[in-house]
Amino acid sequence: MNSSLRPPSSDRAWSRRAKQIVSLILVVHLLAITAEPLRFFSYGTTRGSSPAMDPIRSALAPYVEFAFLNHGYFFFAPEPGPSHLIQCSLEFPSGEVSNFRFPDKRSQWPRLYYHRIFMYSEFLNQIHAPPVDPILIKQATPSEADGWSSSRSRFEMVRDSMQQHLATRYAAKSARIERLRHILPGSDVVLKQQLKLDDPSLIVVLPDQLETPAELVGPTRLGPQPIIPTPTIPWSLDPRPNPYQSKAPGGNPDSGAEPVEAKP
Repeated sequence: MNSSLRPPSSDRAWSRRAKQIVSLILVVHLLAITAEPLRFFSYGTTRGSSPAMDPIRSALAPYVEFAFLNHGYFFFAPEPGPSHLIQCSLEFPSGEVSNFRFPDKRSQWPRLYYHRIFMYSEFLNQIHAPPVDPILIKQATPSEADGWSSSRSRFEMVRDSMQQHLATRYAAKSARIERLRHILPGSDVVLKQQLKLDDPSLIVVLPDQLETPAELVGPTRLGPQPIIPTPTIPWSLDPRPNPYQSKAPGGNPDSGAEPVEAKP
């Protein structure tokens, strides 16, 4: 065969060893992509995650975390969970009080900026460690007490930092934030009761104080306490201009209500 008629790629064909190396890399990458969702979907509250997926996920942990493949799959199908908001109350030196919620997709634009703010509220909820009865702390093991103390201190540090930032940004005397949960209604509620997804009744305040008797938590465990929903307070837009907000009209879509002017 004339060399001039040879396919141009034949001289640069990969060796068998090179193909094996590339194939191995692709297999590892595909395993890393699927390891996290498979581990999450096989997770159980009583039996833990799947014994078949734990070794794979642990072995691939450095690469999964480096490539940020451990996304929050709980937020997506097939069973998306509730979303979380932050409600802020600002008190100004004049005595005026203003309440607002974030994220707000109507005032925080473009969408990427809204999503960034949304990650703040989800992060604060994710690291929340509820206060615990001092009696339980005394009865707990040293490792449990240290673990709770570290988690609680981390949450308070992040929460206080957010409050300080909001007070400084809006020139307020003080700022206080609360975590909100936007409950995802079931199909029966939406179809039969004709309840809209932004109905105010679907938003509840997540308490950050002792609400549960000690006997419900257990004598020697520092586990999370049950959530006791309470009605949300009316919210209002901050009357002071925010350079990062658009001029789009309308209220917070998560509240289901029009903005209420701040009152002294």
